[in-house]
Amino acid sequence: MYHYHNERYVMNKKPKQAIEGAKQALIPVDNLKHNVPGHLSRARTSLRALAQLYFQAEVAGQARGTIEAKRRDLSRFLAFYEALYHHDHPDEWYASVTREFLKQLRKSRPAQATVVRTYASVRHFARWVHHKVKPFPLGCPTDGVKPPEEPEPEWKGLSRADELRLLNAAQTLRVRPGRGTNQGTRDHVAIAVLLGSGLRVSEMLNLNREQYTGRGFTNVLIKGGRIRDFVPVQAQAREVLEEWLTVRGDGKGPLFTTRSGERLSRVQLFLILQRVAAQANAHLPSGEKVKVSPHVLRHTFLRKLAEEKGVQYAKEASGHKSDRYIWRYVKPSQQSLAAAIDELE
Repeated sequence: MYHYHNERYVMNKKPKQAIEGAKQALIPVDNLKHNVPGHLSRARTSLRALAQLYFQAEVAGQARGTIEAKRRDLSRFLAFYEALYHHDHPDEWYASVTREFLKQLRKSRPAQATVVRTYASVRHFARWVHHKVKPFPLGCPTDGVKPPEEPEPEWKGLSRADELRLLNAAQTLRVRPGRGTNQGTRDHVAIAVLLGSGLRVSEMLNLNREQYTGRGFTNVLIKGGRIRDFVPVQAQAREVLEEWLTVRGDGKGPLFTTRSGERLSRVQLFLILQRVAAQANAHLPSGEKVKVSPHVLRHTFLRKLAEEKGVQYAKEASGHKSDRYIWRYVKPSQQSLAAAIDELE
């Protein structure tokens, strides 16, 4: 299954327009079913074939959200490359091409975090090609390219009051006429688990019933394709989870399911959060309304853990290997910094 975003359209666009127009194109979604040896002969003359090979050899087995993000990132670059050259032969990928791609990517005004992630995906792909498949004629085309600056850490979590409002809204919707009680319980539990574990949304939705031990989840696949042996869940969230398990039953399979028994999707969970947020905001003035996303819930949990138990606990719960990422979750806001300074004796 291939998603070609109107290939002729992309090829006739200028490089900048190609970046803006490339949705989820040029890289096969169902790439894991392709035969690796079958791509080897084409790989030397086609970046697209190299991308397919890369996804099989390097990306396979990583979290679904990671796979989708890398696919979007490389799609942007391949759309730019084809619009520049009207072919996808790898031998004309030089450092100057990478620099121009970054320049045009910035002009399309994505979030700085998106620019950083996109470049990281392109750089990893380039190095993989250069060192493991076929060296580029003038060296790896990302060597010597100054990477984009990391965005300033920004905390995006909920205040304690907003966290309470959101959980209370989820409880209210459990008994709202017109929705099945089971769905309301499931929605409440999904929010409680995100707020009580620090898991990313893709990590939580990939969980199966049999991974739950009574205190947390075992063998959790996290971003980057790594496995965390155990992810604990906060006690109050476990209480709600136990209610859902009573309704759901002990059968193996997805922990969070739809009415038809399918695994709950990211889109469905996003709509659930919007519905619960609307309930929480029903009587709040416009300036105080709760703004929520799955990542906001992760930020909320990690900030609370850092404040109450220490940064090292938050780092461990985040699943990050590097220290640099944890600061975006625990950096004090301007308001809290000002309040702390005022409290100095």
